[in-house]
Amino acid sequence: MNNILQGIAASKQGAAATDADGVMVGRYCFGDDFTGFAGHFPGHPILPAIVEILTVLSLISEQTGCRQRLVAVDDAKFLHPVQPNQELIVRCRERTIRGKILYDAQLTVGETTTATLLIELSPAGELP
Repeated sequence: MNNILQGIAASKQGAAATDADGVMVGRYCFGDDFTGFAGHFPGHPILPAIVEILTVLSLISEQTGCRQRLVAVDDAKFLHPVQPNQELIVRCRERTIRGKILYDAQLTVGETTTATLLIELSPAGELP
């Protein structure tokens, strides 16, 4: 596991859950020392889009019990920057769209939607 994935795991706030409707929910808080903020951007750090995508991937892997591999990003909207020490709430669910199994994710800080994603994943093996 590389530094970014380790940092995502360390930023997890409590146990993730899946509700009766199949919505997976995880909470994360990336501190000032999170490696993803390095150089992005000096004096005004924001969470890189790829880290937001990898955080969704991490949540889905945890909740399905199977490591996932990113196949495609079908849609992504990054609406508001995530700064250090903000609680990021990730909600996602599996959907079938145009015959493909995709994951629809919404990331929020407080009442503000920071990103929406529609991603395609592929199982990559059991979690260690």
